[in-house]
Amino acid sequence: MFIKESNTVSLLIGFAATIALSSCAPSPQQSSELTNVDSTVVQSEAESLATNYSVNIDEKGRALRGYDPITYFLDEDPVKGSQDFSFRWNDAEYYFATAENRDKFISDPEKYAPANGGYCTFGVVLAKKFDGDPEVWSVHNNRLHVFLNPEVQEKFLQDEVGNFSKVAKNWPMIQHKSPEELEASS
Repeated sequence: MFIKESNTVSLLIGFAATIALSSCAPSPQQSSELTNVDSTVVQSEAESLATNYSVNIDEKGRALRGYDPITYFLDEDPVKGSQDFSFRWNDAEYYFATAENRDKFISDPEKYAPANGGYCTFGVVLAKKFDGDPEVWSVHNNRLHVFLNPEVQEKFLQDEVGNFSKVAKNWPMIQHKSPEELEASS
């Protein structure tokens, strides 16, 4: 008899909960309106939180297309890093040729990470974000700068002082904007 009463009580509680919940539910019309608004808000919030446009990453989420940022400061050609010696910083995966280089980066990432998030430095002069080629680069004032291609780098260097002044002015204004957003605004 205890089992029968217990089942009856459980059934009544479940039935009451169903009635209570259905009376709180919005009408089908309200429900679709709420869903549309909520999903749009949630989607835009998720996109803004998930997308960091201040760093140029490749399709694998790597900064500098996997080149070791420390090697640019060693008076050598840049060297590709390895996933075995990687470190995630500022929403980008940095690869290193050695554990020593990785540890050096970890100790001061601001010093070794590419300026302007690894976007083409001359693009920033134009208030745009172009892909930076890690094989076309220079170190200026102890900061790594990459360029779209050798011709763009050469054009930048024709007025290096003036262009670096424009970079300093423009980067804070475009840092968090997408390349597409910047292109559409021109």
